[in-house]
Amino acid sequence: MSLQAIPSASFRSREFSVRDQFDAWRERISVVFDVAPVADRTAGFAAEAEAWHLGEVVVVRTRFDGQRFVRTPRQLRSDLIDHYLVQLYCDGGYVGDVDDRGIEIRSGSVSVLDMSRPLETLATPAECVSLVIPRDVMRDALPKHGDLHGLVVGGASGALLADYIQSLERRLPGLEQTQAPRLVRATCDLIGACIAPSADSAERAREQIDSLRLEQISRLVDRELSSPGLSADGICSSLAISRTRLYEILKPFGGVRRYVQHRRLMRVHAALADPAETGPIMELGLRYGFTSHAHLTRAFREHFGYNPSDVRRDAGAVLRARASTAPVPAERKSGPGFDDWIRALRA
Repeated sequence: MSLQAIPSASFRSREFSVRDQFDAWRERISVVFDVAPVADRTAGFAAEAEAWHLGEVVVVRTRFDGQRFVRTPRQLRSDLIDHYLVQLYCDGGYVGDVDDRGIEIRSGSVSVLDMSRPLETLATPAECVSLVIPRDVMRDALPKHGDLHGLVVGGASGALLADYIQSLERRLPGLEQTQAPRLVRATCDLIGACIAPSADSAERAREQIDSLRLEQISRLVDRELSSPGLSADGICSSLAISRTRLYEILKPFGGVRRYVQHRRLMRVHAALADPAETGPIMELGLRYGFTSHAHLTRAFREHFGYNPSDVRRDAGAVLRARASTAPVPAERKSGPGFDDWIRALRA
């Protein structure tokens, strides 16, 4: 009995009329991307694909003319594709955005795209090999992978993975179906081993980026504190950041609304404690975005534990009260130290 080859399928746009070549390609690739040509489609569109089904992973080699690749939030909701693409661009590349971050892929680069996330890229004429890997399979290979969307696998790990992907694609036509499960396991283990260092580096870089983003958010919020309409949408629009990223960055502060209110209350408190500020309390409230005296007083009391008028009446007594009531670690027997005060500044 002869052994069966790994199942394969192919597509070639040249099998269609010149007028229909791009539409045929778009229909085929629409399973993962919406595409648009970047040149006159009446001259035809060159594209071809060869795919192999390994059971839990699909490997696809594609060659194509320049085009735009898009995954919109609407498409994400409608197609429910929840896979990763691990891609090696053997020739050509692309530039674009994944979520709200820029990306540039050059020939020889290995990268990861999360199909549950939006993207928009502009590709040159290119040849690439893509491994389509379900999320649970990737999770098994890389349990603590974090955010992989737009990850570029660099250094020796990236070079090793690129060599392996090219070799795998070349050898697949000669392999047998019974070899597929072990091949999938070995491939995913290698992907996990190669991606992990880059994912860790990307996470460290992301922390740096988030720190810079927080500083930008803080400056913007402080400039706009007098506006009652200061909102998440306004911050996102001004800083070109997605709502998801904004909420992730401000989650440690209790979210966008609480962060903005905290900044407003701290400004009001500082102004009330300043002897040079002698204007009415409500005037200060309006200056920093509070819409009524009741709104200001309620928020102020909830945040600090005393009323705005208490600060105006005796700022020194309020400061002493705050210092004496700062939370103290259970293991410490004495009263609060300066480190406890500093921690309490954000309370």
